[in-house]
Amino acid sequence: MPIFTTIDEANAALLPYVPLVKQLTGKHLSLEARDKPFMRALGDPQNKLRVIHIAGTSGKTSTAYYMAALLRATGKRIGLTVSPHVDSVTERVQIDGEPVSDELFCRYLGEFIDIIDQQPIKPSYFTLLYAFAFWVFEKESVDYAVVETGLGGLLDSTNTANRSDKLCIITDIGLDHMHILGNTIREITAQKIGIVHKRNTVVMYQQNNDVSEVVNKWVKQQDATLLLTTEQAERDDYGADFGATMPEFQQRNWLLAHAAYRFLQDRDELPLPDDSALLKTQALQVPGRMDPRQVGGKIIIMDGAHNAQKIETFLRSFRQVYPGVQPAVLIALKEGKELASVAPLIAPIASEIIVTTFNTSQDLPAKSMKPQAVAEALELAGATMVRAEVEQHVAYEALLKCSSDVCIIIGSFYLLSQLRYTEHLA
Repeated sequence: MPIFTTIDEANAALLPYVPLVKQLTGKHLSLEARDKPFMRALGDPQNKLRVIHIAGTSGKTSTAYYMAALLRATGKRIGLTVSPHVDSVTERVQIDGEPVSDELFCRYLGEFIDIIDQQPIKPSYFTLLYAFAFWVFEKESVDYAVVETGLGGLLDSTNTANRSDKLCIITDIGLDHMHILGNTIREITAQKIGIVHKRNTVVMYQQNNDVSEVVNKWVKQQDATLLLTTEQAERDDYGADFGATMPEFQQRNWLLAHAAYRFLQDRDELPLPDDSALLKTQALQVPGRMDPRQVGGKIIIMDGAHNAQKIETFLRSFRQVYPGVQPAVLIALKEGKELASVAPLIAPIASEIIVTTFNTSQDLPAKSMKPQAVAEALELAGATMVRAEVEQHVAYEALLKCSSDVCIIIGSFYLLSQLRYTEHLA
């Protein structure tokens, strides 16, 4: 059995599984051939737990964190798995609001890899860690497991969780990962809503007609229950004092999680958290989501927003908190992102922009766009002070020398993950 004594050793053992994703992803691949046999060999731990399954384009991770926090406030033991991780791979296996300890993660991972090494099907990095999380959750006897999809839903590895009592949450749907999920909102919605299985319940906000038509058809086919709501309805239900200290975009995510929680409260006869417990869940800082740090005399806001929908949502909240401020921006984008839609959002709000790179991968092999190409697109969009800097540390130092006292780091969770480690921003 492999023995890991540090997280660095565990990470080194996991790295060889990243390239496997090239042959294991795509909207035309079957879970029957790829993931279900692997999970069966593990004893199907994902179907031995009560699962809250979250899909969507924007807000999945935040909604997952809030959902887990609301359930913890009832005194239940809660497992949470999210991706990508920001500061440590242990974020993939959280219990009761904290990543499991490095020691426990390493011990369990050694046992787990010993099991999968005996299987003919070798999982991708994401599948391995998703399966590992459920395997640990079963061992640790959690009451609920909160899980976000990795990519899409219908063919995502997490969709091996298919018990009839699964609760699904669909967050806002938009255009992203189009090379894998499809080129239209309807195609992408078909992937997201695919997490709903026979007699499941799904909670979501009302969205546009394309989304609604696809969702309604799928829910009917699965004999599932659709609970539709709106952000305003949830605000009205909560009361006028909601969200005074929360960023705008997180208010929307929390309210959706709260709507899902109220369903579970009724179904599973859970206690209602008191006002102070609810306020505590609203104060939760989700890693890498409008995540502030004080560095010298500067405020640095880190956010992993990486497509137009997410960046636009982030910027609305940024303007809410920092009205009239023109921040300095450090950005890197993954190859394949829609640069033409991102550049016009960043260019007008920034006093200075520095474009850099990242060189890390987690669930998917990732390569950043060439900084010069991003810089040229930003200039075409009207930015006047743009600098391309391949060396990430030099780019960060340049950010700290910019004239604005407020800085944004944005464009990729891979960029955030590297900088939080190398520049001690975690």
